[in-house]
Amino acid sequence: MAPVALAGLVGLVLVARRVDALALGDDAARGVGVPVRATRITGVVLAALLSAAAVTLAGPIGFVGLCAPALVRPLARRIRAFNRARTRIPVAGLAGAALVLGSDVLLRAVVPADIAAAVPTGVATSLVGAVFLVVMAMRARDTAGAAASDRIRIRSRAVFLTTTAVLVAVLVGVAIAGVLLGDTKLLLGDVLNWAQGNAGQAVSFVLDTRVPRVLAALFAGGALALAGTFTQAVTRNPLADPGVLGVSGGAALGAVLLVTTAPLAGSWSVAGAAFGGAALSGALVFGLAARGGYQQNRLVLVGFGVATRTAALVSLVIVLTDPFSATKALTWLSGSTYGRSLPDVTPLAVVLAVGVLIAVLRRTELDLVSLDEDTPRLLGLGDVSRARLGFLALAVLLTATAVAAAGTIGFVGLVAPHAARALVGRRHHRVVPVAVLLGAILVCTADLLGRTVIAPAQLGAGQMTAMIGTPYFLHLLMRGRRQDS
Repeated sequence: MAPVALAGLVGLVLVARRVDALALGDDAARGVGVPVRATRITGVVLAALLSAAAVTLAGPIGFVGLCAPALVRPLARRIRAFNRARTRIPVAGLAGAALVLGSDVLLRAVVPADIAAAVPTGVATSLVGAVFLVVMAMRARDTAGAAASDRIRIRSRAVFLTTTAVLVAVLVGVAIAGVLLGDTKLLLGDVLNWAQGNAGQAVSFVLDTRVPRVLAALFAGGALALAGTFTQAVTRNPLADPGVLGVSGGAALGAVLLVTTAPLAGSWSVAGAAFGGAALSGALVFGLAARGGYQQNRLVLVGFGVATRTAALVSLVIVLTDPFSATKALTWLSGSTYGRSLPDVTPLAVVLAVGVLIAVLRRTELDLVSLDEDTPRLLGLGDVSRARLGFLALAVLLTATAVAAAGTIGFVGLVAPHAARALVGRRHHRVVPVAVLLGAILVCTADLLGRTVIAPAQLGAGQMTAMIGTPYFLHLLMRGRRQDS
């Protein structure tokens, strides 16, 4: 890999003058004859080349690309030579090497040698880098404004009612398909006999296990979508979801710790551990971001740092546990509804009902906090920070309960609220029911596909939602970039 890395480094040094010009802005760079688009493409290709060489040698190592340049950048205030990219790039490379070596040495210093040998260096760099990101977020100023891609949309009442009716019909169809289809196909008559207690033993066994799974998927999707609606409203960021705030990661860490240390723990114990982890993560994020009134950028950056740290800790726990417990934890992390029972679903249904009720009763406050800092106070909402904290706490409760019931399922809290606003506008008395319906449909469909595509083997619902959500997330980024330009 040495020739590949050397080629990437030499290439970056050769385009360093153009990179310096880009730092002045696109118009200034064009004014001095720099091809902006070609320079960007060249820089991305060379950076990808260096990243590929690093991953080939040592596997994925997170946060080094963030921390190393950030450590070198302040030196430019004292050493003028570091203002130029030609000098700054090699020094950042040396700082990155020091970070990786230092993290590896620190890991072996605090962990016994036999355990340290099994822990990837990327876990150590992620733990260090997450702290670095949180510190940077605490020092950053909030410069975020209203998203261009989330302008106020006005939709008629007929559009809202039609959309809701269509989604309800789709939800009923997906739920029926989820009950009937799987490794064993059933008929509606079988379901009716089961409901009346007249089904045979084989049909009863299938439906006793399948119906709770369908209900868990429906309620978990609705809860995650509602949590995402609260999160996006409070942060005023259409690309935010509960995972960004570290809540999903904290719930996953709590559940994985219990699953790996007590393999015989029941579902209620796992749910309690997930809720405890989510509550601790949420309290940490809100406590660190509270200074300045839960500013938009700071809250998201702190949440992302906590989420990354919990992901690294989950990886560490899985690496250090026995294979049986690790397999069970990985299955749970994939967002599987396998083995769920009606008692497992009941708390989720109650929390979702309470969340929807509060969202409807507090819909005006939810609309106001999603606007800006000054408008809510001008319109009579005295304590904006308390309102935000209340909505965020409810988002934590919804996410923790959903994760406890169905594992970690990503992108639902991002996709469902954003799609709901595109369909019915930004007023939350319309967004909430549409987002809940969309989330329930998405997760139930993902669970159905995961149970039927490669039956009798199964895929977790979280894996299926990631396959759907990743392209949609990239679409949102590209559309936002086009509108900003």
